[in-house]
Amino acid sequence: MRTKLKTHRNRIEALSYDIVALLERRTRLAHKVGEIKKELRMPINDPAREQELLDRLISSTTLPPELVKAIFNIIFAHSRGIQVDQAS
Repeated sequence: MRTKLKTHRNRIEALSYDIVALLERRTRLAHKVGEIKKELRMPINDPAREQELLDRLISSTTLPPELVKAIFNIIFAHSRGIQVDQAS
């Protein structure tokens, strides 16, 4: 039984590293989006776009909506922060 536990924990850990790698990729893309928004003189904050994406994400999963909202609100805030830094 302990071997199964260790196996599952190792899989969870590997997925955690995958999640971090994906977040890094997303951050790099958010940086590029910020550069484009700056060139086009577009606002950083786009609540309608964020809500639209959030709605689609929630519809695409069986995870609790509250969890998806909490995670992505943090991700969105981080992305806006990167873009605000560029606009300065």
